[in-house]
Amino acid sequence: MDLLSFGHPLYERFLAWQITRSTTKTPAHVAIILKETDLLEPKGMEKLLSALLIFKRYNVELVSIYVDILKAEQPLKTELASTLGTSIEEIFTCLSSETGYKIHGLEGEVKSSRQGKDFFVYVSLGFGGRGEITRAVLSILEEVKTGSVSPEEVDEKMLESHLLVKHEPDIMIRSGGQKLSDFLVWQSVYSELYFTDVNWKDVRRIDLLRVIRDFQKRQRRYGK
Repeated sequence: MDLLSFGHPLYERFLAWQITRSTTKTPAHVAIILKETDLLEPKGMEKLLSALLIFKRYNVELVSIYVDILKAEQPLKTELASTLGTSIEEIFTCLSSETGYKIHGLEGEVKSSRQGKDFFVYVSLGFGGRGEITRAVLSILEEVKTGSVSPEEVDEKMLESHLLVKHEPDIMIRSGGQKLSDFLVWQSVYSELYFTDVNWKDVRRIDLLRVIRDFQKRQRRYGK
């Protein structure tokens, strides 16, 4: 019998039942790639808050969000980043005080942050992976120049320690059926990828439950 014939509520409960009964853990770290227009939609921020609450409900510990801001003149990009950063910070007030977050601006600077215990959210407003790696390398070169680090000490672990996000995503989600951005290019080398044709403004709880269930069914190879 097709559960979809009974409508979304029953199918959502079925998905939730599958997730909780599975012997495979849910993803600990989820990354989401969005466009600035996704969040500027009338219910864009509401969708983001709902997604965070669903992930938290199913034991996701860390969510990394990249907002791919349109290629425009710097004043407009700066204004967009500021507006989005303020709106995103507002939705964090709807989460428990145990939830921590860090919002990074266009140059990787920390615009706002809060310590957390049970759930943490990273937000990058237009600062992609290539910029992140470049910044990390320049930081290490400065340490070599000052003598606090010797060239022989420079390795992958040191580079990783200088990245903004130091955790590898278990799964990266891109809505709207588009290609991935350069977000977390170092950290995501072994991440699972999930593409959906559903645009962010149309994403429902059932779609996010499908992501979690799909992850549980995959056999991860970590590049092998």
